[in-house]
Amino acid sequence: MNKMIACGVLAWAVVGLAGCNRSLSAYESVYEKYYATTIGLSTSADVLEIFQNRDSELISQSESVVACWGKEGKRDRTHWFNMVAFDQDSAVAVRKYGFMLEETAEGPNRQPQPGLRFDAELVLDPALLDEPYANANEMRIAVLRSIASHFSRDLEQVQHDSATLRNSGIMVKQALNNALMQLVQTPAEAARLSELQGMAFDHLTLGEGRIRMLIQGDIVKLKLKAGKPWFKEPFEEHPDVKNM
Repeated sequence: MNKMIACGVLAWAVVGLAGCNRSLSAYESVYEKYYATTIGLSTSADVLEIFQNRDSELISQSESVVACWGKEGKRDRTHWFNMVAFDQDSAVAVRKYGFMLEETAEGPNRQPQPGLRFDAELVLDPALLDEPYANANEMRIAVLRSIASHFSRDLEQVQHDSATLRNSGIMVKQALNNALMQLVQTPAEAARLSELQGMAFDHLTLGEGRIRMLIQGDIVKLKLKAGKPWFKEPFEEHPDVKNM
């Protein structure tokens, strides 16, 4: 049965982002938890200890998935989560996800604009890699579909006690679906997924998006960004993109 563990009280003051000039790096600490979890090594006890180190977040968990999440800003429109899924036998992390939807404003009285970031790292099913694909692009698309499918199933286990987590998950699923729709229309673009600049796609509500995916043995790493605030600098020049 799902349960929520309160790690603390949401103590941040509600701020009007329309009057702020905040960069997308202001919430980089959200991803400290993501990078602190090591696929194939971190245990559920390790991850819970990492997740409980911030008083401004809450935790939702099931028997095999744990997520920590938070929100702030005007009408809670800035929200984020980290989520990790574990092997049911060994309790070792096999999938991890990090998400951030942040509103930033260029200056006083400017309309804030949302920027979305989603990262994932998963252990791939050997059967998925052993399929007789017609070409490498077909395999890449199958792997991206697998990421989307795993994410949906993992989220389903922990989203019931948090409207914020559900809403964040909807944003992720929409972004992945938008990228997959483009690949259905033009499968050849899957070749760009492994390139440093990634594959460009149109997000239904946020506009410009980029997605990069690296397959390294039985591990896949994914990075997706969407929304105008992310592209003041080219995607391929972002440090977290270069260091995937």
